[in-house]
Amino acid sequence: MMRGLRSALLTTMVGVALAVSLLFAIPANAILHLTPDGITDGFTLTTFATVLPGNTGCCAGPFGVAVNGAGNVVVGLGSGPLYVFSDVDGQTPASALFTRTTNSFVGAYASSGGVVYGATDGGPYFSLNPNGTVANANAFPGLTSSLGMWTNPVNGHIIAQSANHGLVDIDPTTATFRVINAGVFGDGVSVSPDGKTAYVEIGGLIRAVDIATGALGIGYGTSGAPDGSGVISGGQFNGFIIANTNFGNIDLIDPVKNTFTTIATGGTRGDYTSPDPTNGTLFLDYSDIVARLSCPNCSFVAPPPPPGVPEPATLLLLGSGLVGLAGAALTRRFRKPQHRQGGVTLRASSSPRRPWGFRD
Repeated sequence: MMRGLRSALLTTMVGVALAVSLLFAIPANAILHLTPDGITDGFTLTTFATVLPGNTGCCAGPFGVAVNGAGNVVVGLGSGPLYVFSDVDGQTPASALFTRTTNSFVGAYASSGGVVYGATDGGPYFSLNPNGTVANANAFPGLTSSLGMWTNPVNGHIIAQSANHGLVDIDPTTATFRVINAGVFGDGVSVSPDGKTAYVEIGGLIRAVDIATGALGIGYGTSGAPDGSGVISGGQFNGFIIANTNFGNIDLIDPVKNTFTTIATGGTRGDYTSPDPTNGTLFLDYSDIVARLSCPNCSFVAPPPPPGVPEPATLLLLGSGLVGLAGAALTRRFRKPQHRQGGVTLRASSSPRRPWGFRD
């Protein structure tokens, strides 16, 4: 019909606007499911918890997710509720072990030493008791929290996107922090199984950041608007990166070829991810649910290092001088509120590196 009306400029403009809105709209009956590629590759996708059925946008649904020392899963919603669930799929608010309230809004959670820590997107970081009540309302003095955070699987430090110091490395045992890169103000964060590389969403790309030096590595593209991520350990996809997107897709990134495959689609607005250390699966936030992704003969949690191996901070990390991809960053849609804005100039890239961005 629209083709027959191309001579009418106004009608054409309205039609184009409508087409664009339909292209990026997330339907109310969206159902996250594996694509044929995801099924062929052996991935398994289940619904861990349905917490806000019918919600499709930002920012009322689940954001912070982490497993506490009791083996239960803490889920914080942007709209205020906080639930503590048993680590079994099929949870709802009615099945929660504990129900609390939280001001974490769109901040992520991470667990270290059995303690769940959370961000408040502009306020202090906090820690939680096993029943979901607040243990410490200012767990890391001097830091203002922002968005993503993830626990380094090697040393238990929390790599977090702060609002006042950029990307930081937090030692929860001493409540101290080290600035990794003061110029990085991104979104979702994950850490490689070897503990050397952080993956941070910056300007529509998943960027590798050397945790020891703060150097920016290669940037990885996706099907659009990536947020949370997770690195696979073991199996045929060892070193590959999972990206959760605001458009409701899950992408599998090959870091050597710098290509991606969409392994799941049809979800509502995707956001953070978080590992389940009890079984090696990956939690993924959506507007209405928390999903769980499993991979074939692999894990999203790294095995402990062999005895006598020093922590990454004491090692001489290999490789330097990686530069970013050329061009402007992809435009983000449905972006969460951010209290600090920061940019990273994308420069001409060298050839793709091996998995985790900084290994020779």
